[in-house]
Amino acid sequence: MELNLPWEQSAVIDPGTYLPVVDNTPFESLQASGCVLQAGVNIAYHLALLECGLTHPDILVPSILIIDSPRKALGSNPDDQERGRRIYSRFKALTDAYGSRLQLIIADDDTAPLPDDAFSTIQLDYTHPMVPGVAHPGPNHTTRTEDEYQA
Repeated sequence: MELNLPWEQSAVIDPGTYLPVVDNTPFESLQASGCVLQAGVNIAYHLALLECGLTHPDILVPSILIIDSPRKALGSNPDDQERGRRIYSRFKALTDAYGSRLQLIIADDDTAPLPDDAFSTIQLDYTHPMVPGVAHPGPNHTTRTEDEYQA
């Protein structure tokens, strides 16, 4: 995915870790930086991994991707907003190409920077915090995932 990051010179996948390396900086170091580059690389990497799994059924990766606030870490200047629009265009292109074979769940504080009919939208707020049709079982009927897998 073309991010148009002016400081980005090269991006490759490390054959040992299968993680991205941008301008000779390993993914782990990018993750620690918390910068715009890290956010863009993270989104691009996971979209590429998702599409790789969809186009090569022998590569076993989930066909669901959940992204929280993809545009928040990108910034708010006009170039950042354009980058956010391109990311959403990529989301749309994937859903157009693969339809029900994939599921994208994007949590965003703002509406998608594409036409309203591009995505299904569920509005959540303090008075309506749950996905419609999914009943919350109540606090006495829930467990933490971490507790389910402890030995």
